[in-house]
Amino acid sequence: MLLLPIALLFGLAYAVAGQWGLELGLVTMGAVLFIGLLGLPRPDRRYIPLEETSSGEILEGVRALAERAGIEKFRVYILDDYIPNAYSFGRNIVLSLGLFEILDEEEILAVAAHELGHIKNKDTIFFPIVTYLRVFSFVMFILLTILSRSFWVSILAFMFYVYYEFERSRFLKNREFKADDLAVRILNVPLSLKRALEELKYYEDLREGVKNETLPGIEPSIERPEKKNSKQIWHQNVLLFPTHPSYEERIFRIVTSVEDMVHSSRR
Repeated sequence: MLLLPIALLFGLAYAVAGQWGLELGLVTMGAVLFIGLLGLPRPDRRYIPLEETSSGEILEGVRALAERAGIEKFRVYILDDYIPNAYSFGRNIVLSLGLFEILDEEEILAVAAHELGHIKNKDTIFFPIVTYLRVFSFVMFILLTILSRSFWVSILAFMFYVYYEFERSRFLKNREFKADDLAVRILNVPLSLKRALEELKYYEDLREGVKNETLPGIEPSIERPEKKNSKQIWHQNVLLFPTHPSYEERIFRIVTSVEDMVHSSRR
């Protein structure tokens, strides 16, 4: 369903401008994806390989988790930033120094397990593409409005853009749940992910400036409207749908999953 609104936009482009409309759509999509992929992060001097730090036990723990998840090639980096944060790109996991200040070892491993879930589920590929297709759908709305000079075509194109936003929201929320599900299955202490989320919740305001919705991360609610000014609230509630489930939703699912695992092991 995620690609249906994109297909509808191409159909509308064909209805408005025929074959030329389809070609314009393809060129626009290619340009958006190309420019977006050029901006993806790559390991550089900001990222310190975990093996070069004194956190050997953490590294061994992450390697054990990766083996359980069936992930062979990956790297773990430390980001020199005291704001608690974690995300993944490619086959790389990034943990900020701030995480080591507020979480214990089991909780840090839980955060890493969540990121391994994103890598296992190929979210480091899907998340950027989904975000760039969002840009494409909005650009197509603008182009179709200009090309058609029709109020109704403009309305229809905007509806397809909003439809994509809705499907994108559902898709990304589901991927967060899937990453949590894998983390719970491979952790020695499954409830450590619950504890990590409960602790990170208190530092949400600090992470406002370091969120990146293009990349999979531990951040549970990247587009929550609380504590925003009126312009941001309009932007997030009218043009956007939340892309991450709330802390409460994730914690509830984690507790339920752990209880189910306990009940199954007793049978």
